[in-house]
Amino acid sequence: MRRLTLIAAACSLLAACTSPSKSTLADVRQQANPTDRAQRTITSFTPALRCMDELMFRSGTRDVTLMMEELRDATQKVQVSTRDMMTSAISDMTRRSRAVRLSVFGNDQQNLAQLLQTAQKTTPFAVIPEFNLRGTISQLDEDVQRNSASFGLVQQLFGLRFGNEAKFSVLGFDAAVVRTDSFTLVNGVTSKNTTVIAKRDASAGDGQARILGSASVFSFSAARSEGPAQAARNMVELAAIELVGKLIRAPYWQCLGTPDDHPEVQREIEDWFFSMSPDERTVLAKTRMRDRRYFDGALDATRSPGFDQALAAYRRATGLPPQGEIDLAFFQRLVTREVPSGPLATTATGGEAAAVQLNLQPRRNSGQADLQVTTASAGYLYCYAQDPATKAIRRVFPNRFSADPRVEAGQSLSLPGKARFSLSAAHDHACVHAPREVYNDLPPPLRWGDFEDVRLASFDDIRQQFAQASGLPIVLTRAAKPRR
Repeated sequence: MRRLTLIAAACSLLAACTSPSKSTLADVRQQANPTDRAQRTITSFTPALRCMDELMFRSGTRDVTLMMEELRDATQKVQVSTRDMMTSAISDMTRRSRAVRLSVFGNDQQNLAQLLQTAQKTTPFAVIPEFNLRGTISQLDEDVQRNSASFGLVQQLFGLRFGNEAKFSVLGFDAAVVRTDSFTLVNGVTSKNTTVIAKRDASAGDGQARILGSASVFSFSAARSEGPAQAARNMVELAAIELVGKLIRAPYWQCLGTPDDHPEVQREIEDWFFSMSPDERTVLAKTRMRDRRYFDGALDATRSPGFDQALAAYRRATGLPPQGEIDLAFFQRLVTREVPSGPLATTATGGEAAAVQLNLQPRRNSGQADLQVTTASAGYLYCYAQDPATKAIRRVFPNRFSADPRVEAGQSLSLPGKARFSLSAAHDHACVHAPREVYNDLPPPLRWGDFEDVRLASFDDIRQQFAQASGLPIVLTRAAKPRR
C-alpha cells in the first residue's frame, strides 16, 4: 500500500511538472507574442545620463565632436551590439544640450585613417570630428566563484534532490579617446570598469522515479540570471558618462551619486590640476568665470587687471579669501561648485552699426572660399553659412577648432584659416556681433553643434533670436557676393 501511495505521489508530481495549466500556457503565449507590452529600457544609469545632459546645458558646453569605430568583443562570448549601446547612451546624454555630436563610421575592416577620409568626403564642409572613441569588451572571467547547497530524499522506488547554486562571473569593458589630428591618446580620458554577473539556480531535479517498470527523469528549475547583455549596457552607459566628463573636465561623479570629498574624486581633480600647465589653468578659469558672468575677455593665458578682479570676485563667491591664485583649493571649487551669476550678468553695452566687415574671397579652381572678418569694436562673433539651394544654415564660427567667439577691436579673423574644414564659395555668409557672451542665453536651436542645421529660415531670424534672448543690441553683417 505504501509503495502504491509513493508511486501515485510521483506520478502526480511528474504530471504537475510536465503538464502546464491553461493559465500558464496563456501567460507564456502572451509573453511570446507581445502586443502592447514593449517598454523603454531603463538602466541604473538612465538618471545619470539625463543629469549629464542638464549639467552640460547649464555650463554651455558645445562642439564636442566624437567619431566611433566598432566597439569589439575581445572575449567573443558576449554577443551584443556595444556600438549601438554607446550610440543610445550618448543620444540620451545630449537630448537638451546637444553638446556632444557623435559620428558613426565604418566597421572592423576599416582603420581610423580610412574612417577620417570617408568622413571628410561625406560632410558638406569637409569637416571631421576632433576625437575618436574606441573600446572593447576586454574581459569575461566565468564562474570565478560558485556557492552551492543541496539535500536529497531517497526511497526504494523514488529519489529527489533539492539544490541551490550561485555562480559569479566578471565582465570588463575598456574605452579611451584618441585625437584624430595626431592619432594620440587623450591622457586620462579613459574608462575601465568591471561588473559581477550573478546567476542563481534553485531547483528540484536529478531524481529518478521507477514507474511501472520504466525509467523517467524529471526536473524543474526556477533560475534567475543577471545577463551579460544588460551588464554590458550598464558599463557602456557608465563609460559614456566618464569619457565625456573627463574630456570636458566636468564633475561627472556628481551625476553618479559620488560625493566631491570621495578619495577617488579628490585624486581625479588633483590629476587634472597637476597635469595642466599654469597657462592652461588660466584658460580654464577664464572659461568658467566667463560662462558664469564674472569675466569678460578672450580665453587666453594673458593676465590683466580685469582678470585679477574677476578671480578675486569668483574666489569670494566660492567661499575662499579674495586674495590668492589659481591654486588647488580654488581649482577644486572651480570644478565642483556652481555659484550665482556674477556682476556682468546684467551688463549691456551698446553696439556699433558698422562693427563688422566681411569679405568673401573665392579660391581659384576649387569652389572653396576664405572669409575675412574685421571688427571695429570688441565683442563676440557668431558666423553662419547658408546653402542657397537647400536653405540650410549652419554655424561655422565658433567651432570645434576655434572655440572662443571673442574678438578684439581691430582684430582680423580668417575662416577657415588653419582649421580642418572648408567654406563653399557658393554659400551665403553672415556674422552676428554681440557686446558680451550670450551663448547661454540662446534658445536650443542656436546652441546646437557647429556645422549642424540650426533650423531657422534666415540670417535675420538668427539676429532676432540673439536679440530677444540676450536683451542686447545685436549687429548682423552679410558678406557681399564676389563678382564673377
